[in-house]
Amino acid sequence: MDYRYFYEHHVGIKKIKYTGDQGLGRCPLPNHADRNPSFSFNNKSGLCKCFGCGFEGNPYLLAKELKFKNFKQFIEPLGKHSNNSNSPEYKTISRATIDSVQSIEVLNKEEIESLKKRYKSNIIKRDGNIAISKHDYFGLDDNERMVFFYPNAIKHHKSKDGKPPYWEGQKDKDGKVIGSHCQIYLEHKLDEYDKSKPLIIYEGELDALISTIQGISFSHGCSSIPDNISKILEFETIIIIYDNDEPGRKGARKLAERIKAESPTKKVKIANWNESLPDGYDVSDDFANHFEEFDKAIVNATEFNSHPPIKEGYTIMNATQYVTTFTKPPEFIIEHILIDGGVTLLSGTDGVGKTWINLQMAFAIANGEDFLGFKVNQRKVLLVQYELSSEQLSSRLKQYDLIKTGENLNIAILKSDDMVFSDSWSKIEKTIDDIGLKNGVVMVDNIYTSTSSDVSNNHELKSLLFMVDKLKRNTGNAFCLVGHHNKQDGEREPLLTKNLITGGKTLTNYVSNVIQIGNSSMGADVRRMKITKTRDSYTDIENMPIRLEWNPEECLFIKKGVISNEVLHTFPLKKQWEFKVLIEMADTIEENYFDRKRLMTFITPLFPEDNPDTNYKRGTRWLTKMTSFGLIIGSGNRYELNHEEIKYLEKEVNQEK
Repeated sequence: MDYRYFYEHHVGIKKIKYTGDQGLGRCPLPNHADRNPSFSFNNKSGLCKCFGCGFEGNPYLLAKELKFKNFKQFIEPLGKHSNNSNSPEYKTISRATIDSVQSIEVLNKEEIESLKKRYKSNIIKRDGNIAISKHDYFGLDDNERMVFFYPNAIKHHKSKDGKPPYWEGQKDKDGKVIGSHCQIYLEHKLDEYDKSKPLIIYEGELDALISTIQGISFSHGCSSIPDNISKILEFETIIIIYDNDEPGRKGARKLAERIKAESPTKKVKIANWNESLPDGYDVSDDFANHFEEFDKAIVNATEFNSHPPIKEGYTIMNATQYVTTFTKPPEFIIEHILIDGGVTLLSGTDGVGKTWINLQMAFAIANGEDFLGFKVNQRKVLLVQYELSSEQLSSRLKQYDLIKTGENLNIAILKSDDMVFSDSWSKIEKTIDDIGLKNGVVMVDNIYTSTSSDVSNNHELKSLLFMVDKLKRNTGNAFCLVGHHNKQDGEREPLLTKNLITGGKTLTNYVSNVIQIGNSSMGADVRRMKITKTRDSYTDIENMPIRLEWNPEECLFIKKGVISNEVLHTFPLKKQWEFKVLIEMADTIEENYFDRKRLMTFITPLFPEDNPDTNYKRGTRWLTKMTSFGLIIGSGNRYELNHEEIKYLEKEVNQEK
């Protein structure tokens, strides 16, 4: 199946933005008014997920949800001829023993719902009419184990005789229950809870059920945290109350650190149990005590701060001591572009070649060779690449002489689930620690797909930058982040300025240096590059457009000097009659000089129906425009063609014919 055609044409996804095989657009489901694109789909695996409304599935399930008349046409056999049967993403929903996706979805959902009803009736039979408001989320199995209901699975609690918990529900080919990954228990209740009141996070499902204070728990206990915790970040205050033991205390700190990493301004508290209570004491133990100790633990909760408390003021030096103590300024890694311990942003439009530029930069840093004519000091590099598959990246790297990099260029190997807008910064932190990278360079392509956060949202962007800042301060590594430009209306390419960058001033004010890349109307292999911010260095070329040309044989961009007039590179040339006049004059006039009378012999034939006065005014505008572009020189009715600039224009217009 052509998945791209399905999502673009059958479904009609709007506002699509592609990063590799991954597309992101507005959710097509009728019950979701998706103003900010949140519907992700993969053109290779066919899988899709909406990060707004929570829908996830494949073309068949989406077509069925959208009530297509012939939705069964999108069922794909799971045999050896399926072009997705070996895809890791596809295996999470495939079954070796069932012939179609339809039977998988219907059969298992019915079974799960039937089991939930039976288990719920078991506890009602035993305990009578249950008055607990959360009764839709638990039951009792046939062996009298407590069971907890999740959207796609059922978790059986540990038994009284010590048997471990287990999951029941839809299973994948390997026998693992789908939906048994770490997730939020009572997640659906979050929409009902009062966001202005504290949200309590309990260690176990039973604790969350029996407590009368609004709260949730996680499915895998105190040591695990779900990948996506964005919904709990909507609450003003979060209080964590895990069991009164060392694993509980460690888990509470781990969760608090994760929350603060994603939302640094969030108020997070950790409950303090009475020290006299036995080891392992929890909320359910306190049920018989009418929650007296629980109430005390909540009241005595301590606010968590990821930074150590300030116990003293600043150290003071006089001016003379200061200048003799701090004598060594940061050293550049790439002259005017990247400094030791700094953060550089490389930003541009889609398809402009940011990934190639980033690879060229990584290669230059690893082998210590100049980058686009800028001097480089060699460093070790960690490249984290979300844009390309491992095979695509490998193919590109083969274009370079990798022997020169030695052991200096290391590349993170990503799994399929790392490529789909997941929060990857904890993995980046762990990887840096594992390889012991200090005072090197970490290159992340790109920040948009490295996180499930919306980088256009200041609050969520600040959480991401907080993590970057922590990593660079703790390790001494410099960071190069690849970003995006906001989409622009109209046919003209915009001039390169920082206000184009997604993330706005919050992002550009934080980073040390900014490089921007843009397309050029002067050719498919021509780019504009501009350094729009530098810190700790001065350069005359800041905010000056540079001409880059792509060399397909070496797979490198080459610097071809300064662009004299950037505006000229933003016009759609094929629609500009003025440039055609200029090129025709350059091909015809032997003496190189011309006056207004000679100019009119080229303009009048293009507009034969206009009167002479109109064409005369048109000629005046032409002279002003071409002079401002530097394509002609002169005044006082004597002008000269600037052939040095016209040759680039002539080459591009000829290619368009």
